[in-house]
Amino acid sequence: MLKNKTGLILILIICIVVTSSCGIQKINRKKIKDIDFTVVTEAEVPQEVKQIIEERKEKEFKVTYSDDKYTYIIIGYGKQKYEGYSITVKKLFESSNAIFVRTEFLGPKKYTNNETKTYPVIVIKIKYNDKNVIFTDN
Repeated sequence: MLKNKTGLILILIICIVVTSSCGIQKINRKKIKDIDFTVVTEAEVPQEVKQIIEERKEKEFKVTYSDDKYTYIIIGYGKQKYEGYSITVKKLFESSNAIFVRTEFLGPKKYTNNETKTYPVIVIKIKYNDKNVIFTDN
């Protein structure tokens, strides 16, 4: 009986220590500075990023990938029936504890009856940064 109580207390203490060590950080939205970026051409996309795109291209996705020099912000808009879509970067800035990015997905300028599967994706390259990337709608 004493062993059961001791074991239960030990498990309870471990649970308290584990859950109290994780914290919630408030994201600061106040812009410190704009971030210089490059939209990467398909030919310049690193192999690791190509693999991420290939695995996720069927559906919309927003993900980041970092190597030792750069952080890549990758946004895909899923399978589309026509070609001619474009994606523009509307905002990309840094706050004290995050990076904020907003893109705009623009439909084809001219619609055709020819259906062609396309997978619109934008790859944005910035200098390496270990802050969380927040994808915004406004």
